[in-house]
Amino acid sequence: MRHAAQATIIGALLLGAVCARATTVDGTATIQGRPAADAVVYLEGAAPSGAPAAPSHVVMDQKNLAFTPHVLAVVRGTIVEFTNSDDVQHNVFSPSAIAGKFNLGTYGPGATRSVTLSQPGDVRILCNIHMEMEAHILVVDGPFFSAVAEDGSYHIRDVPAGTYTMKVWRTRWLPFTQTLELPASGNLTANVELQE
Repeated sequence: MRHAAQATIIGALLLGAVCARATTVDGTATIQGRPAADAVVYLEGAAPSGAPAAPSHVVMDQKNLAFTPHVLAVVRGTIVEFTNSDDVQHNVFSPSAIAGKFNLGTYGPGATRSVTLSQPGDVRILCNIHMEMEAHILVVDGPFFSAVAEDGSYHIRDVPAGTYTMKVWRTRWLPFTQTLELPASGNLTANVELQE
């Protein structure tokens, strides 16, 4: 299936009175006018050594027989903890080669298991006991990313000035790319409109 995508750069507001060292990139991501929920917007590019570090430990919960969040974006090397907040047992595993096709075994209510994700790409998460449970973890190289909210909005904060490639990921459709030139401070709004 072919896909077309377009980004509308609304503008950059430079805050002259504020001595900021980074830019916020935000906007909306839509597919045929509808919010692109369960998508991830991220920036790739050579960032200065002073770029903020992404969290090295995050949680994907299991609650009401569902993974929460359904889509999680992390930087390469992040430890992902799978917490069991249900009152039944779960068995978290991934058939994805980039995650080593891990299987965390069966564990009960209140227990946790963790895995370190070191390779970039889409990691599919499943439960051996509850076949309806599925989630995705997008592993990226850099710390500049944001999940798209239910209303289609996203926010990527503290991005150093420079040239970046903006990409939009969502399972089962092709990624979108756009080059962005970010100033040293302020805000850049980039709305992404995708057509199936």
